[in-house]
Amino acid sequence: MDKSNIFHAYDIRGVYPEEINPEIAYRLGWAFAKYLSAQGGSASGGKTTLPFEVVVGMDMRGSSPFLAREVIRGLNEQGIDVVEIGRVPTPAFYYAVAFREFAAGLMITASHNPKQYNGVKFCGTKAAAIGLGSGLEKIQAYFESSDEAKRILPRGKMRSLEGINAAYVNQDLSFLNPAKIKKLKIAADPANTMGSLELEELFKRIDCEPIKINWDLNGNMPVHEANPIKPETLRQLQEIIKNEKADFGIATDGDGDRIAFLDEKADIIPSAIVLGLVAQALLKKNPGARIGYDLRSSKITSEMIVEAGGEPVETMVGHSLIKKLMVEKDVMFAGELSSHYYFRENFNYESPIFVTAVLLLIRSEIDKPFSEIWRPYNKYFHSGELNFEVADKQAAMDRLEKKYADGKISKLDGLKIGYKDWWFNVRLSNTEPYLRLNLEAETEQEMKQKIAEVSKEITS
Repeated sequence: MDKSNIFHAYDIRGVYPEEINPEIAYRLGWAFAKYLSAQGGSASGGKTTLPFEVVVGMDMRGSSPFLAREVIRGLNEQGIDVVEIGRVPTPAFYYAVAFREFAAGLMITASHNPKQYNGVKFCGTKAAAIGLGSGLEKIQAYFESSDEAKRILPRGKMRSLEGINAAYVNQDLSFLNPAKIKKLKIAADPANTMGSLELEELFKRIDCEPIKINWDLNGNMPVHEANPIKPETLRQLQEIIKNEKADFGIATDGDGDRIAFLDEKADIIPSAIVLGLVAQALLKKNPGARIGYDLRSSKITSEMIVEAGGEPVETMVGHSLIKKLMVEKDVMFAGELSSHYYFRENFNYESPIFVTAVLLLIRSEIDKPFSEIWRPYNKYFHSGELNFEVADKQAAMDRLEKKYADGKISKLDGLKIGYKDWWFNVRLSNTEPYLRLNLEAETEQEMKQKIAEVSKEITS
């Protein structure tokens, strides 16, 4: 079996044990060690002499300890020291690398994927993202090389570092005053995955009445998938919000770097509006700051940013691309349709606890139900992301560009074409064999009409 198919745009993922297993994990550790040594110990261009330390964390999947053990062996046998931090959400892993000033890091996780999957995320100094175009292709080249994994002496050491989850949450809350958060009833569903660890630490630090749903870590995710952008994964949470009369709902993905929010009516607050609300709060103290939003987001996001005196910056899709752009353009805060939120003061890595706290402060300051806070911004009709399996993807893109040549065309990421009262974006998936369509219009009728029209062009 060709193991190179586990390499994707932003990370490594595959089915365990067919595609990713301890043998593969050892080779990945070895390849990462070779990559770091060639870079002088830093994925960010700095020079570090051996020995330098690499952080290794993992999620709750049953296969994660076996993969972590072999990854560590692969690193150690290349003379690299490892700091093992145990089970942590991915943002806590980034915190450890960035704020504890380690050379790089490797996280064992398959994020929101179902239980049979596992994978690896890499980062460099200051939690700098490593994806295709920023180092992952070099790691893949080492992984696929015919070189033998020869041991280097002296062998690297391993030590454990505890308390990372608590320290990470403290860091996120250090930018604001959690004491100003009024007591609310908060229902939270991390789907038996890593989000429970970060939310548990948050609930210890704010005055709230938590309703904990699917809280214990369980790699089988026995109740439902940990993917909060799928509406079906939120149904249990929605019922509990209604039955318990909760003020707010929270759901996380498998590794805790994506987070979704619901109001007291159990309605999902669109990520585009969450991004706009947090941006407005930040812009009160940082007028003129640049705020990033991915090009699939509702146009309400850029309107909210401008309204608050900020400078909207449209971004491509994908965490490694967004983090790179945030550095290049000094973007203070950014978010994606997929419910990733990035904060400059946290070295641009995902900061879900910070975003949660900002929303709770907004609710406390305005002192109105969440539905009354976000609903006024719900002006447009967005399709959500629609997937199409197309034999010739480029031909479909060419047809769309020709048909809608009179619109405002952008090729920042795929093809985006805008008109006065509607727009659409079609892009190749970086992780799956699909063309992905996002479309928005000013009326529901026009949205449905344009979806049918564009879909026909894609599939014809």
